[in-house]
Amino acid sequence: MSDERKMDNLTMRIFLETLENTVGPGGLKSILNFARLQKYIEELPPQNDGIEIPLQDVRSLVAGLTELFGEKGARALQFRAGREFVRVGVVEAGTMAKALLAASHLLPENRRMRLALEKYAEESEKRLPSEHRPRIEVREEEDHFLIIEKSSTESEGLVSQSPVCNIYAGLLYGLVEWITGHPHTVEEIECRAQGCNADVFRVSKARKLA
Repeated sequence: MSDERKMDNLTMRIFLETLENTVGPGGLKSILNFARLQKYIEELPPQNDGIEIPLQDVRSLVAGLTELFGEKGARALQFRAGREFVRVGVVEAGTMAKALLAASHLLPENRRMRLALEKYAEESEKRLPSEHRPRIEVREEEDHFLIIEKSSTESEGLVSQSPVCNIYAGLLYGLVEWITGHPHTVEEIECRAQGCNADVFRVSKARKLA
């Protein structure tokens, strides 16, 4: 459909590159053939923020991963891709990273977390506008933050018994780990694929125990 929502090139490219780093070029080729996404074998999406990737391509890729690796294995690969997005799209890009580090240098850890999450929400709204205003809300509770995403491309049009926004969860995990220097538990506690009104992520303020 011509009016189908799309996602950005960079996220899809990082997803595919993460898969290639995990299963090798031959493995990625097999996955793309299985998912009938041969168009990405010869040429990955460009490394930019253009909104050009049909959501059906993402669904086909995730469905193929689930069938080949099982739900647990596919979830782990998606989560890893989200963390990798932080490294490539935030840290290596430099601009947002430098500004955040300079602004948060002397702040307590919880304030640094909030600053990074709010900055991510702000930048994400610019990259992928939505009819929802605001599209993303950051709420702070006593021992955790809630990220409420009303228009995630990961859960768009899907039906599932369990949460599906694993790339998003991995991105939040990587972002908080980068800004604090320590891992924190991130869990999707509500998902539109399960019939909820929004995708809701719980980010613990406590550092994750080894």
